[in-house]
Amino acid sequence: MFIHQIPSFVPALLPRFTWSKADDRQIYLTFDDGPTPEITDFVLECLNEYNAKATFFCIGKNVLSNPALTKRIQTAGHSIGNHTMNHSNAWKMDYAAYVEDFKICEKVFEQQHIKSIGFRPPYGRVTRKMYLEMENVILWSVLTGDYNASLTSSAILTSVLPLLKPGAVVVMHDSVKAFPHLQVILPVILRYCKEQNFVLSAL
Repeated sequence: MFIHQIPSFVPALLPRFTWSKADDRQIYLTFDDGPTPEITDFVLECLNEYNAKATFFCIGKNVLSNPALTKRIQTAGHSIGNHTMNHSNAWKMDYAAYVEDFKICEKVFEQQHIKSIGFRPPYGRVTRKMYLEMENVILWSVLTGDYNASLTSSAILTSVLPLLKPGAVVVMHDSVKAFPHLQVILPVILRYCKEQNFVLSAL
């Protein structure tokens, strides 16, 4: 069974991380792993159609490969966060090497004149040391699972739409792997949020 909503006890155990926001009408859509040509373009076009703002947690090497697309994200008024230079897995590498990968991504952001709004660890994988030492770590309250080929787009929507509540931080992916689901679920999520009079904001 795929868990779309973070159980309430998890944020309570790890309160230094951001899991959701205390808001009346705002929802925060986030996109991990880009920017990716054509796919990020699709996301930006969908967001523009609904006058929605979002947050993109970008991989540093993808920013270097796609500077014009990264600029398009910024110009459209969306925010950008650090997702490491190489989509690094905190559970499979030395902490010092992991932090260095994060710092290299930060330097790429500086070179591209990007002001990072925070850090999202790839896979949502964290360590005790990361929890104690890293600042402004942003996780999520709702995980769409758009990258999961064992799910159907309709099953994702059936599970996720009821979870779209004020203050929710929602994860999708502007990646090749996620696109088969993303191209179906994103327009529906945007339309649903509009019907519910939610404001879609960047973090």
